[in-house]
Formats: sequence, structure tokens, C-alpha cells
Amino acid sequence: MGSECMKGGEAVVETLIAHGVDTAFTVPGESFLYALEGMRRNTDKIRVVSVRQEGGGAFMAEAYGKLTGRPAAVFVSRGPGSSNAAIGIHTAMQDSTPMVVFVGHVNSKSMGRESFQEINQHAFFGEVAKAVLSPENTDDIPRAAAEAVRLSTDGRPGPVVVQIPRDVSSMDTDAEIPNPSPRAVHVPDADLIAKAAAMIDTAKAPLVIAGEMISNQNASAELTDFVAAGGLPVMSAYRRLDVMANSHACYAGHLEINRYESQLAAIEACDLVIAVGSRLDGITSADETMLCIGKPLIHIYPDPEILDRFESDMAIDSDMKPALDALRRHLAPPDAQRAARTETLHNDFLAFSQTGNFTAYGDVDLARVIDTMDRLVDQETTIVTDAGSFSRWIHRYRRFERPHTKAGPMSGAMGYSVPGAVGAKLARPDHEVIAFVGDGGFMMTGQELVTAVEQKLPVRIIVCDNAVHGSILAGQDKTFGPGNDIATVLQSPDFAAVARAYGAEAFTVTRTDDFEAAFQKARAAKGPSLVHLITDRRDIAPYGEGREAVH
Repeated sequence: MGSECMKGGEAVVETLIAHGVDTAFTVPGESFLYALEGMRRNTDKIRVVSVRQEGGGAFMAEAYGKLTGRPAAVFVSRGPGSSNAAIGIHTAMQDSTPMVVFVGHVNSKSMGRESFQEINQHAFFGEVAKAVLSPENTDDIPRAAAEAVRLSTDGRPGPVVVQIPRDVSSMDTDAEIPNPSPRAVHVPDADLIAKAAAMIDTAKAPLVIAGEMISNQNASAELTDFVAAGGLPVMSAYRRLDVMANSHACYAGHLEINRYESQLAAIEACDLVIAVGSRLDGITSADETMLCIGKPLIHIYPDPEILDRFESDMAIDSDMKPALDALRRHLAPPDAQRAARTETLHNDFLAFSQTGNFTAYGDVDLARVIDTMDRLVDQETTIVTDAGSFSRWIHRYRRFERPHTKAGPMSGAMGYSVPGAVGAKLARPDHEVIAFVGDGGFMMTGQELVTAVEQKLPVRIIVCDNAVHGSILAGQDKTFGPGNDIATVLQSPDFAAVARAYGAEAFTVTRTDDFEAAFQKARAAKGPSLVHLITDRRDIAPYGEGREAVH
């Protein structure tokens, strides 16, 4: 592309725009003033959201990247800014979400002297981000920014951090802005595909695990065609419930922390695991004990480093669409036994996800809340869930039918949902966004509700308030006996009053029967709105009984 003289920080912004990045989140800092000026001059090309805390901005970028498959940018200052943003960057890494983060650093000559707010970003993010880049001079900035965008989407997506010294950012450059290059396509080895198909055809009880790369690469249709051709049951990886229509005859449930009896039996009985686009994280694989130890494994993923983590029988380095299309063409039709098994597993899922089969202790029954919500919203509605045991009601009872309609942190990071709702609404502005968050999660990042107010984003926040850290309390009870808890019982504020103070409409619900009216009023609000559900601390999760529910 052509070049003109500009400051280094401005060149960052021009490069991002040239490479398709259209959204940035920031807590402004004096160490990247020229990047801010570049954004000010290009507000018609890049949307800039000023957030209240860098962790919230990184969560917004994570939700945006997860739902679009494209990176958003995060601009933060050195020590305080980058360390605050780290929680969202770690979430993006664990979720394989593209993101580009620019850290305004200390002056070049001050680096390595523990200068004011200095952190060695390479050391700090070395195990958290996909890569850390450091342009050494102003002319190198466009190349580094372009490389960050490329790396964030290449192979396994992830967050890329770029450290730019303040003096480098403020110097002139006439370096050319690199042209964007198409993402390299990972095509499967034909011989491996043929061998994998033969393994699938001969298996008596195969099981497909579908993960993050299905969503990232828009491969839901290819996944559906593949499993339908082979009559293969599919379980979605942790928090990846939208990889395919849950109503499809091959869908066999979600690999949550808790598994129901027939799901556990199916996992135990399976004689071949086909992991498609899943890095087989600890919850999906139950720390490997349930799925990968002693069971033949076909693992398809576009990153050799991920494939090398497991002793698979067939490791296929490939993008999802070409691999699934090739496998589908090789598969033989399923026999009657496999078809019947898959049908049984799907029916078991349908029965398990039917509301009314779990009794709540309190006056607010979250199962009925989810059932009411499902009746009122369409399947293109984006559901955002925070970390916390309350989310298991959504995971159990909400049936997802459309891709890119679910966001939540595989990392288990609390505080995701309120900022995540902002990112989700920017990613999918034409669709409703409903975010579920616990009282603990809201207290961590709930101030980003005022960001939604400022941006005029009509997001709906549902606070599930039982005034405890529920799963930790349950663990204390089980380990040390009831009454031996500490630091897990909380004092909740009036969340509806807090939301009104931020400028949002808000409603409080203490009975299940009152939820529908409050929810409809919240949905009718022109701007952000919040529903405060006051739940019973014994209603921790819809599994088991009482506090045993999460174990």
C-alpha cells in the first residue's frame, strides 16, 4: 500500500484498518497518545470504546472476536494497564479467540531499569499470549501490527501482544503499510483422511467431540453433514454449545463439569473418540481421565502444538471445513446398531434438558426462568454466561440452534458477562443480547454497564444473586462439613439500584412468576437494562441435591 509520513502510533491504527480491524477498546494512556490521535482521525473506520477498566476491555474484545472470528484491538498502558488486561488476554488464549493488544511502553532507553510502571511484557505474557512482538524502531511498527493481526487468526487463533515504546510510537515514519494476506488454509493429508474414515467405519461406539474451531471457522454446517453421514453422536466441548443445532438427531449433549448418567455411560462405552476442532481442555476431557486415556483418538486441529499434547492414534493438522468434507465423502452409511445408539443418546439429552425435572429450594426457579426466556426470545439471540455455578442452568436448559449465539469463558474467569455483553452486541448488533452473571461476577466488572449506557447498547443483564460463592461453599461443606465455611458468604448490594445509578433500567424479581413481566419490561428498554434475580443459596446447580449439586 502507499505510504505517507505519520507518527508511529498513527501507523498502528492505519495498519489495523487496512487489515480489517474495525473495533478497539481502551483505557486511554499517555504512553500511546499518537495511537489515540490515529483513532480520533479515523472514527468513520474504527469504532473506539472507552472502557472503565482494562480487564473489561479485554473481555469485550474476547466476546467480539469469539462471535465474529475477527480480532478486535485493545490499547492499554504498561504495568497497570497490561496487568489489568491480562485476565481477558488469558481468556482469549484458553478460548482460542483472535485478539490484538497494544501496550504503550516506557521509552526505549528506560527499558530494563524497572522504570515507572514498567513490566517486561515478554516475560509477563510469554505463557499467556500466543505471541509478544516488540518493534525496535518506528519504521518497523506497520510490519509488527500487520504480523499481530495475521498471527491472531493463523492456525489456532489467539491473543497477540505488541509492546511499543513511547518514543517509538511518537516518532515519524513513512514506512509502507503492508497489504493484508489471506489466511493460510490447512488442508488434511489424503492418506490420513482415508485411514481415519476406516477407523470410524469400523468403530461400534464412536463419539465426536466438537470444539472451538468449529465456531471460529464457521464450520457448523460441515460438522452437521459429517456426523449425519456417519450417524455419529456429537457432544459439544465445554461452553461450545452452539457448534451445531441441539435439536439435530446426532446431538448428544454438552460436556459440562457435571455429566448425567447416560452421558457418562456413553463416554465409558465409546471405542473411538473423534475430537474435531477441540483442544481437549481440562473440563471437556475431565482432565483427560474420561476421554483420552485408553481410548483410540482421532484428533483434528489446525495446530501441531495442540496435536502433540495427546497421544492420538490419528493426528490430522487441518482446518475444519476441508477435513470434515473429506471425511464425510469417505464414510460408509451407519448400520442399524449405530443409528439406534445415536438416537438413544439424543433422546437422553432431550430428556435431561427438559425443564421441570429438578426441584428448586427457593422462590426463584432458574430452570423455569430459562424456560420462560426460551419461549420469548428467538434462536438468533446471543447468550453470554459468566463463570459460576449459576451458568449450569443455562447450559442444561437452553437449547442452542444457531452458530455464534453463545459466549462465555472456558478459562472460568469471573466478571466476563457484563463486558462480554458489550462485545457481543457490537459483534452482532442486529440480534438481542442476554447476559447472565452471578453476584460475584457482577461485582468484579459490573461498572462496564455504564459503558453500555454510554454506547447506547440495549443489552440485557440478568444477575443471579444467591449471595455466596456457591461452588466453593459446596466444596467447603463436602470437604470439612457444613458450617465450616469461610469467605464464601457475601453481602450483596441492591443490584437494581446500582444499575439505575449507572443509567440503566432495572427490575428486581423475588418470585419465579414475576420474572416474565420484569424480563419483558427489560427487553423493551431502549438502552441497557438489568433484572436482579434473588435466588436461594442452596440452589447452586441443577445436578444432585442441594450443595452436593456441583460435585
